[in-house]
Amino acid sequence: MTKLLKAPIEQDIAAPAQNQTNPPQRILLVDDDFYVRELNAGVLIRYGYKVDTADDGADAWKALNEIRYDLLITDNKMARVSGLELIKKLRSVDMTLPVILASGTAPTEELKRHPWLKLDATLPKPFTVAQLLDTVKKVLRTPDSNNSKLDMKTNIIPRIEEPAIAPAQRQTNPAQRILVVDDDSDVRQLSVDVLTGCGYDVAGAKDGADGWDELQSNIYDLVITDNKMPRMTGIEMLEKVRSARMSLPVIMATGHLPTHEFARKPWLTPDATLQRPFSADDLVKVVKKVLRPEDGSTGRKEASFPIYL
Repeated sequence: MTKLLKAPIEQDIAAPAQNQTNPPQRILLVDDDFYVRELNAGVLIRYGYKVDTADDGADAWKALNEIRYDLLITDNKMARVSGLELIKKLRSVDMTLPVILASGTAPTEELKRHPWLKLDATLPKPFTVAQLLDTVKKVLRTPDSNNSKLDMKTNIIPRIEEPAIAPAQRQTNPAQRILVVDDDSDVRQLSVDVLTGCGYDVAGAKDGADGWDELQSNIYDLVITDNKMPRMTGIEMLEKVRSARMSLPVIMATGHLPTHEFARKPWLTPDATLQRPFSADDLVKVVKKVLRPEDGSTGRKEASFPIYL
C-alpha cells in the first residue's frame, strides 16, 4: 500500500536551503522491507524531500500513474512486481523519471541486455545514509549549501541548530554514546546513521557476542539490541549486562519480544522496547525518552517503568 509520510516536528537533519523557497522534490521509495523503507523515507524527509512509499512494484506502479514524481528509488526483489519489472513498465510508456536501483541483488545481466532501461544510479545494499543522500542529491542535482553538506569520511549528517527546548548541556557536553546490536547489516547501518544524524555518537555490533565485547571495552550511555542473533542473543547479552551491574539503559528492538523471559526474570526487563516494524521517528523518540527523562537525568533507574512502543 502506498502512503505519504509527513515530516516530523523535530528536524534533526538539515534540509537544503532551496527548500525554503521552492516546493520540495517528490520521491517514490519502493522496498518490501518495512523497517528499511521507513528508515530511508524518514531520512529523506528530514533532508527536505517529500516522500511516498510503496511495499512492492505493483503498488508503486499505481502511484506512478496517479502522482507526478521527481525520482523513483526502488529495491529489486519484491512480491508481485519486482523493481526491474517496474522499471520496464516505466520506460515502456516513456515516463521521463530518474531511477535509482537500491538493492543487494542488482540484475546486472538484464540491465546489460536492455540498456534502454536507463538507470540513473545504483545503490548496492547495505548502503549508508550518507551514500543514499549523496546519490539522491547527484541524480536530482540538488545544490549544496553550507548546512546541507555531508561529511563523507564519517558518514555524519550535519544537524541544524538545536531547538529552544533542548537542554543547554547538549551544546557543551560530549555526544551521548549508543551501541546498536543487530545481525541484519542493513537495519544496523540505517539505525546507526539515523541516530548519528540526530547528534549521537553511535557504534554497531553484529551480534550479542560482539556487543558484549564492545560493552566491556568501551563506555556507552545506551545499548539498542535485537534479540534473535547468532552466537549470543539479545536477552543473553542483557543478562550479562545486568549480572555485571552495569548501570546502562537498554532498548530491545525486535520483532519477537521474549516476554516469557521477562516474566520469569523481571530484572531483565529492558528500559524500553520497540516492536518491529517501526519507523525512524519511533526509534529516535524512544531513544530520547530513555536518555532524556522528564526530570533531566540520564541513565537507567532501578525503579523506572519500561516504555513500550
